[in-house]
Amino acid sequence: MDLPFRLPMWNISRMNSEAPFLVIGAGPAGSACAWKLASEGCTVVLADRCRFPRQKLCGGALSNYGAELLTERGMLLPSEIEDLVLARHGTFSCYDSLAHLRTFHGGPPEMMLLDRTEFDSFLCRRAVEAGAIFLEEHDFRGFGDKGEALFAGGERIRFQRIVGADGVCSSVRRRAYGRPRGRHGLCLETFVPLSPCVLERFVPQGLQIHFGLLPYGYGWVFPRRDDVCVGVGSFGRSRRPRELAKAAEKLIAHLGLGYKRPMRGALVPPAGGGPLPGRDRVLLAGDAAGLCDRVSGEGISHALESGFLAAEAIIAGTPSWDTRSRCVRQVRDSGRYRHLLYAGPFRALAMKKLRDGDRFMRIYWEIAAGESPYSALLQRRAERMPSAT
Repeated sequence: MDLPFRLPMWNISRMNSEAPFLVIGAGPAGSACAWKLASEGCTVVLADRCRFPRQKLCGGALSNYGAELLTERGMLLPSEIEDLVLARHGTFSCYDSLAHLRTFHGGPPEMMLLDRTEFDSFLCRRAVEAGAIFLEEHDFRGFGDKGEALFAGGERIRFQRIVGADGVCSSVRRRAYGRPRGRHGLCLETFVPLSPCVLERFVPQGLQIHFGLLPYGYGWVFPRRDDVCVGVGSFGRSRRPRELAKAAEKLIAHLGLGYKRPMRGALVPPAGGGPLPGRDRVLLAGDAAGLCDRVSGEGISHALESGFLAAEAIIAGTPSWDTRSRCVRQVRDSGRYRHLLYAGPFRALAMKKLRDGDRFMRIYWEIAAGESPYSALLQRRAERMPSAT
């Protein structure tokens, strides 16, 4: 899908001088930030090292909370989100070491599956329509002595405030605050095209979550419109690529999709140190700020929320955006609660709770859908001790 905008060269050269606000990275966090700033009448440059549309490794699960962020702030209409949705699922199934635990019919809210290439391009285009100046193929390399952003092609843009939304290996974060503590997690993913009759075999189980394939991680199977997304990820501990590849092959063979599939990999922000929103001239958002769920690896809704919050902080003239926000609380809580699901003393209990009743399956679903906080796991009802998500 080609975007309907290309900047003429004179616009690019003019940006070698000055722009009040600069956003690095045109993913969901950066596009949301640029859209909000432009919508409020601010002059903002949105720069990305890639040429759009570009591929992005991601299962593409958009929660109900993420969709509401877009519609309630006015960036997208509900009908526009619906046009981007490849499939909706209100059912999900949990497995432990490839053994089926339980299938739960929990929707609404349903989980929406999107193609990240189309989704990211649409959000970027909406930011440009609001007035943001988009510079693609502009690779940020560092800061100059005169308050400038330096790019690989030699361009220099002087700014008042900059937002680093340039992903898990953020150059803005590294240059301004140093490398994050801890080792990155890792995901592998592939999309398997299927005929309608074969795809029907996967639809009744909805979104499949496979625990027990990796320490501090899981595998996923997401049926979409014409294919199924299969992936594995370790979100809290560093794993070797070969270890993940073996887990992915094991899952694909279990699904009857063949033993060898081309896989694409991506890093996940490290768990150490927690979220970092940035301060003063340099703010951060999305994966650059470390906003990745340590249980599920989910980050789209966190990226959108932090992008809007960064823009609102700039508009209000505050040093940083509010770390009491939902995205920060959820990520911090996930770092604590992940041990209830993945750590040895609790893992067997967690699997038993997921297998024996709908209560914890529903809590898992509501947390993934953005409807409940992790603290819901510790609410005492009929059960004395909850499992993890």
